[in-house]
Amino acid sequence: MIRIIIIGTGNIGGHLCNAFESEPASKKVQLTGYCNRTQKQRLDSNASLIKDLSQLPEADLILLAVPDDAIEKVSQQIKISNAIVAHTSGSVAMSVLYHHPNHGVFYLPQSFSSSRKPRFEDVHICLESSSKEVNEVLELVGGTLSRKREQINSTQRKKLHLAAVYMNNFVNHCYSKAEELMEEASIDVHLLDALMRETLEKAISLSPKMSQTGPAIRNDLNTIKKHLELLEKGDREMYRSITKSIQKTHGKKL
Repeated sequence: MIRIIIIGTGNIGGHLCNAFESEPASKKVQLTGYCNRTQKQRLDSNASLIKDLSQLPEADLILLAVPDDAIEKVSQQIKISNAIVAHTSGSVAMSVLYHHPNHGVFYLPQSFSSSRKPRFEDVHICLESSSKEVNEVLELVGGTLSRKREQINSTQRKKLHLAAVYMNNFVNHCYSKAEELMEEASIDVHLLDALMRETLEKAISLSPKMSQTGPAIRNDLNTIKKHLELLEKGDREMYRSITKSIQKTHGKKL
């Protein structure tokens, strides 16, 4: 049984707590404690709330699910010498944990929200380890959540995280801007739900580049001009930048 402590119980940390205390993970790992800034007890957890990082109970793995800029500082407060210390960040190098002899990364490229239960079995868990022994433990822990595990180094992971920002955060912002336009015109915002699904399915089945459509790739300057006229001035630069990027990708110019 692998003993785990989770530091940080926000979106990702909270969901990991729940997952490790549920089957099938709970048959192989034990959540022995968790820590958060608010020192708030998790009512749905049998693990102990830890209020002082300098007095952590014995553990095999300590997962840091804290903001990126807090990882190094928090890790320096951990004094358990034999435990593996791993963070869950996509953009922070593994090397920030160098002062722990056993360290690694346990990164899940997924969007986590408190209101939605994640399907860990669908997520690729990206691992990086300071040694073969550390990797064996991270593989075992990852295997309790998903069969999809990848060995990704810090350089690769930074690019993966950047790609995830494009694919998730930026795309979602475009959805938000589209909703604003429909609301301004008193149009049901769900009218384009089928288009959203089709766009995603084509991107997965054909590849995003192969499935690109629209006025930018057609070099339809008349439509592009009309769209720009409909937009508020503050949103025109975003439209122009994306249009130029599409045309550059596909070898066309405005």
